[in-house]
Amino acid sequence: MKIIHQDPKLQAQRVAAIKKAKGTVAARKHSSKIMKAYYSDPVNSQKRSMALKGVKFYCQNCGREGHRRHNCPELEDSLVDRRFTCRICGDKGHNRRTCRKLKISLSNGRTIKHHRCKVCHQFGHNRRTCPQAVPSFVVPSKRRNAASRRPYKCRLCKKEGHNIRTCPSRTVVTEHPRD
Repeated sequence: MKIIHQDPKLQAQRVAAIKKAKGTVAARKHSSKIMKAYYSDPVNSQKRSMALKGVKFYCQNCGREGHRRHNCPELEDSLVDRRFTCRICGDKGHNRRTCRKLKISLSNGRTIKHHRCKVCHQFGHNRRTCPQAVPSFVVPSKRRNAASRRPYKCRLCKKEGHNIRTCPSRTVVTEHPRD
């Protein structure tokens, strides 16, 4: 940041004001509007594409490689509702950060997060722990085929099926402060 004040106190106040303003909704909307205007220019969009050469993009709409959802050719000239779908409640028009159903406050001040299952559309569990899910139901991977994924292999005991963090043979070591 460019120092425009010779007084360190004024500079600190300026930095604090800028940091405070960055997290506001208005600041996010403003930066989103500027980025949208910048990347709507094909030259700038092409520069961005060249900078990300080699990175694979997958569409969340059609699942094909090479583009993202907002550039999906299947959505062009269609009357499909393009608003965001909340990953918590499944409603359109907001995201999981602003979802009203996400948190329910308890009397002690703590909050409980309620996630919505994509299989049965019930709250309280996710698709991996769904009681209605078929045991052979495999959660599809966004990046690769689920069949081509390598199984976990623990670096501690060298067995497959878990990683070092969840290893059953791992013992918790507590260090005592040295005197």
